[in-house]
Amino acid sequence: MLLVKTYLGKSKIHGLGVFADEFIRKGTKIWCFAEGFDRCYTPKQFARLPKAAREFIRYHGYRVDGEILLTIDNDRHMNHSENANTYLRSGYAIARHNIRKGEEITNDYREFDAAFCASFLKKPQAK
Repeated sequence: MLLVKTYLGKSKIHGLGVFADEFIRKGTKIWCFAEGFDRCYTPKQFARLPKAAREFIRYHGYRVDGEILLTIDNDRHMNHSENANTYLRSGYAIARHNIRKGEEITNDYREFDAAFCASFLKKPQAK
């Protein structure tokens, strides 16, 4: 769950994005998994869900340590950036630098789901 005030807005990266609705100081904990609020599925649990639920989770969720995580709040709209303004440490997303009010908050998906992120990685230029 997000631990700071945010709002959804049009992203220059992709579709909707998560934007800071307050100034966030470098080192601030921005997000953590909140048991009972956010949801984690084993592959077996995920497979038993109705098709519509699986499709929703495929779009909004991601894999972490072999399980499928679905965050319930605006976090599920956080976009990838190779120069993300957050990083993961000890179960938290933390502000890498000061984040201005109105700035899009981003993750580097490679930190938690490298396979999903493969489509975001830049391919080497042919010489």
